[in-house]
Amino acid sequence: MSLSEKFEEKNNAAENPVTSEFEAWVGILYSCISADHQITDSETATLSRLLHSKEKFIGIDFAPLYAKSFNLRTELGQLKYISACCELIKKEDRETVFALALEVLLADGTLEKEEKNVIEILSNRLQIDTGMASKIIEVIFLKNKGNIKGI
Repeated sequence: MSLSEKFEEKNNAAENPVTSEFEAWVGILYSCISADHQITDSETATLSRLLHSKEKFIGIDFAPLYAKSFNLRTELGQLKYISACCELIKKEDRETVFALALEVLLADGTLEKEEKNVIEILSNRLQIDTGMASKIIEVIFLKNKGNIKGI
Protein backbone atom coordinates (compact mmCIF):
# COMPACT_ATOMS: atom_id res chain seq x y z
CA MET A 1 0.00 0.00 0.00
CA SER A 2 1.45 3.35 -1.02
CA LEU A 3 1.88 6.25 1.36
CA SER A 4 -0.94 8.20 -0.32
CA GLU A 5 -3.29 5.19 -0.04
CA LYS A 6 -2.48 4.88 3.67
CA PHE A 7 -3.13 8.59 4.15
CA GLU A 8 -6.43 8.40 2.24
CA GLU A 9 -7.53 5.32 4.25
CA LYS A 10 -6.64 7.05 7.54
CA ASN A 11 -8.45 10.23 6.38
CA ASN A 12 -11.59 8.28 5.42
CA ALA A 13 -11.58 6.47 8.78
CA ALA A 14 -11.25 9.79 10.59
CA GLU A 15 -14.20 11.22 8.63
CA ASN A 16 -16.51 8.25 9.23
CA PRO A 17 -17.77 8.06 12.81
CA VAL A 18 -18.89 4.45 12.23
CA THR A 19 -15.85 2.44 13.21
CA SER A 20 -16.75 -1.22 12.80
CA GLU A 21 -18.75 -3.60 10.70
CA PHE A 22 -20.89 -4.44 13.75
CA GLU A 23 -21.72 -0.76 14.23
CA ALA A 24 -22.60 -0.51 10.54
CA TRP A 25 -25.02 -3.46 10.61
CA VAL A 26 -26.71 -2.22 13.78
CA GLY A 27 -26.73 1.36 12.51
CA ILE A 28 -28.52 0.47 9.30
CA LEU A 29 -31.08 -1.73 11.00
CA TYR A 30 -31.58 0.74 13.86
CA SER A 31 -32.18 3.50 11.31
CA CYS A 32 -34.81 1.32 9.70
CA ILE A 33 -36.75 0.71 12.92
CA SER A 34 -36.62 4.43 13.63
CA ALA A 35 -37.58 5.53 10.10
CA ASP A 36 -41.06 6.48 11.34
CA HIS A 37 -39.51 8.34 14.32
CA GLN A 38 -40.92 5.80 16.79
CA ILE A 39 -39.20 2.76 18.21
CA THR A 40 -41.37 0.16 19.89
CA ASP A 41 -40.22 -2.64 22.18
CA SER A 42 -41.34 -5.15 19.55
CA GLU A 43 -39.18 -3.45 16.90
CA THR A 44 -36.17 -3.55 19.21
CA ALA A 45 -36.90 -7.22 19.96
CA THR A 46 -37.15 -7.96 16.22
CA LEU A 47 -33.87 -6.20 15.58
CA SER A 48 -32.15 -8.15 18.38
CA ARG A 49 -33.64 -11.43 17.10
CA LEU A 50 -32.38 -10.75 13.57
CA LEU A 51 -28.88 -9.92 14.78
CA HIS A 52 -28.73 -12.87 17.19
CA SER A 53 -29.58 -15.16 14.27
CA LYS A 54 -26.31 -14.20 12.54
CA GLU A 55 -23.18 -16.15 13.40
CA LYS A 56 -21.00 -13.05 13.18
CA PHE A 57 -22.86 -11.50 16.13
CA ILE A 58 -22.25 -14.35 18.60
CA GLY A 59 -20.94 -12.83 21.81
CA ILE A 60 -21.55 -9.23 20.73
CA ASP A 61 -23.14 -6.87 23.28
CA PHE A 62 -25.81 -4.88 21.44
CA ALA A 63 -26.49 -2.24 24.12
CA PRO A 64 -23.45 -0.04 23.32
CA LEU A 65 -24.10 -0.47 19.59
CA TYR A 66 -27.72 0.69 20.02
CA ALA A 67 -26.58 3.66 22.11
CA LYS A 68 -24.00 4.71 19.54
CA SER A 69 -26.54 4.28 16.74
CA PHE A 70 -29.03 6.50 18.54
CA ASN A 71 -26.39 9.20 19.13
CA LEU A 72 -24.89 9.15 15.64
CA ARG A 73 -28.28 9.07 13.92
CA THR A 74 -29.31 12.11 15.96
CA GLU A 75 -26.02 13.89 15.28
CA LEU A 76 -25.69 13.15 11.56
CA GLY A 77 -29.28 12.75 10.48
CA GLN A 78 -30.75 9.51 9.21
CA LEU A 79 -29.63 9.56 5.58
CA LYS A 80 -26.06 10.69 6.24
CA TYR A 81 -25.78 8.09 9.01
CA ILE A 82 -27.05 5.31 6.75
CA SER A 83 -24.52 6.34 4.10
CA ALA A 84 -21.70 6.24 6.66
CA CYS A 85 -22.79 2.76 7.78
CA CYS A 86 -23.01 1.44 4.22
CA GLU A 87 -19.33 2.25 3.68
CA LEU A 88 -18.35 -0.47 6.16
CA ILE A 89 -20.59 -3.28 4.90
CA LYS A 90 -18.59 -5.99 3.15
CA LYS A 91 -19.57 -6.66 -0.44
CA GLU A 92 -20.62 -10.25 0.34
CA ASP A 93 -22.96 -9.01 3.11
CA ARG A 94 -24.72 -6.19 1.25
CA GLU A 95 -27.70 -8.17 -0.04
CA THR A 96 -28.19 -9.79 3.37
CA VAL A 97 -28.13 -6.43 5.17
CA PHE A 98 -30.55 -5.03 2.58
CA ALA A 99 -32.94 -7.97 3.08
CA LEU A 100 -32.77 -7.62 6.87
CA ALA A 101 -33.38 -3.88 6.60
CA LEU A 102 -36.45 -4.55 4.48
CA GLU A 103 -37.60 -7.13 7.00
CA VAL A 104 -37.51 -4.45 9.69
CA LEU A 105 -39.07 -1.74 7.50
CA LEU A 106 -41.89 -3.94 6.20
CA ALA A 107 -42.70 -5.86 9.36
CA ASP A 108 -46.12 -4.19 9.50
CA GLY A 109 -46.84 -5.00 5.84
CA THR A 110 -46.98 -1.34 4.79
CA LEU A 111 -44.46 1.02 3.29
CA GLU A 112 -44.60 4.70 4.24
CA LYS A 113 -42.93 7.52 2.29
CA GLU A 114 -39.98 7.83 4.69
CA GLU A 115 -39.46 4.05 4.53
CA LYS A 116 -39.42 4.20 0.71
CA ASN A 117 -36.69 6.84 0.92
CA VAL A 118 -34.65 4.63 3.25
CA ILE A 119 -34.98 1.66 0.86
CA GLU A 120 -33.86 3.78 -2.08
CA ILE A 121 -30.86 5.17 -0.19
CA LEU A 122 -29.91 1.71 1.08
CA SER A 123 -30.09 0.05 -2.32
CA ASN A 124 -27.98 2.84 -3.84
CA ARG A 125 -25.38 3.04 -1.06
CA LEU A 126 -25.07 -0.73 -0.77
CA GLN A 127 -24.84 -0.95 -4.58
CA ILE A 128 -27.57 -3.56 -4.85
CA ASP A 129 -28.38 -4.45 -8.44
CA THR A 130 -31.83 -3.09 -9.39
CA GLY A 131 -33.12 -6.53 -10.39
CA MET A 132 -31.91 -8.11 -7.16
CA ALA A 133 -33.33 -5.25 -5.08
CA SER A 134 -36.72 -5.76 -6.74
CA LYS A 135 -36.62 -9.50 -6.01
CA ILE A 136 -35.72 -8.94 -2.37
CA ILE A 137 -38.46 -6.33 -1.95
CA GLU A 138 -41.03 -8.63 -3.56
CA VAL A 139 -40.14 -11.57 -1.31
CA ILE A 140 -40.20 -9.48 1.88
CA PHE A 141 -43.56 -7.95 0.87
CA LEU A 142 -44.98 -11.43 0.31
CA LYS A 143 -43.56 -12.70 3.58
CA ASN A 144 -45.10 -9.82 5.55
CA LYS A 145 -48.43 -9.63 3.71
CA GLY A 146 -51.29 -9.70 6.18
CA ASN A 147 -49.16 -8.96 9.24
CA ILE A 148 -51.02 -7.39 12.14
CA LYS A 149 -50.01 -3.76 12.52
CA GLY A 150 -48.56 -2.62 15.81
CA ILE A 151 -47.12 -5.97 16.86
